[in-house]
Amino acid sequence: MSSKVADNLSPENILTFPQNRPISLKQSEEADNVLIDVRSTKEFEEGSILNAVSIPLFDNTERSIIGTIYKHGSKEAAIEKGFAFVKEKFPQLIEQFEPYRNKTVTIYCAKGGMRSRSIVNLLHMLGMKVYQLEGGYRLYRHQTLERLNQFRGKMLVLHGMTGTGKTRIIEKLSDAIDLEGLAQHRSSLFGGVNLTPRTQKQFETLLARQLDQLGKPPYFIEGESNKLGQVFLPKSIIEEMAIGTMIKITASVETRIQRIIEDYPITSDEIRQKMESIFRTLTKRLGHATVDKLCELLQKDRIDELVYILLTEYYDKRYGNMYKKYTFSLEVSSENIDEAVKELTEYRSSLINT
Repeated sequence: MSSKVADNLSPENILTFPQNRPISLKQSEEADNVLIDVRSTKEFEEGSILNAVSIPLFDNTERSIIGTIYKHGSKEAAIEKGFAFVKEKFPQLIEQFEPYRNKTVTIYCAKGGMRSRSIVNLLHMLGMKVYQLEGGYRLYRHQTLERLNQFRGKMLVLHGMTGTGKTRIIEKLSDAIDLEGLAQHRSSLFGGVNLTPRTQKQFETLLARQLDQLGKPPYFIEGESNKLGQVFLPKSIIEEMAIGTMIKITASVETRIQRIIEDYPITSDEIRQKMESIFRTLTKRLGHATVDKLCELLQKDRIDELVYILLTEYYDKRYGNMYKKYTFSLEVSSENIDEAVKELTEYRSSLINT
């Protein structure tokens, strides 16, 4: 049947073929449909609906060509070009949908428009049970931002010098918002080392899901600025942190050094070179002599000495004065992470039961 469909592939019979009424994401999830994103790889990687499978109708180059024709030519010419691309690679495209032949699938594109509608109708013609997602990714994105903007909830904000293990604590706490984990960035000079930082859209999608999974407030969160790497925090989160209960996490310099060495392993020459480049950006603040010393220690693998200088000459001076302005409701030692988690959990319970 696929060869017969390919022979009759045209804008007229694909776009006008009878299709099921579009369904909402909630309806798709409740039916346990397979969610398939037919946007380009570039669009998908920038941001997608959670748990979606990527089967692009057009590759990045094809999408660019079609867009140019649409902008400088006509809608009709762009549609014709799109169908020419599809017809040329029809067997390979259909093959990607074969694993889902015996399942019900929901297809979405950017706006719930022609890309998803044409695939829905095409798969109908091939005998598959398939639906189009109402509103496409744009509606999902709008709902995600709306969810983030409406968030309200009392926060227990963990502050502390670099290396005190705030992120380790957050990872072990219930009803905690792990901003750095979601962003895949540690919110420091070396925050992206050994990680793959997420895009703004990816971060916001994951954050919205985590907020939906939270129980009763207050919620634990690590104190952050309004930005993690290249990712900006929602205004609602920043506002709730600003009026939250501040908790100070402490640890000895020796413990902090060891944790930083563990959290930032130097596993390749590429990482070593990246770290040296970062050190060079500190020349104005630390001076040439100190930066040269840091680079020398890095090359000689004297990492404990390197971290000590970074802590005492850069991080502690930068954040120490800021913390002097804060009023902390609780101070917790993190020499033992599990004990710190227990103390914080008991503190939260006391607030809920008050």
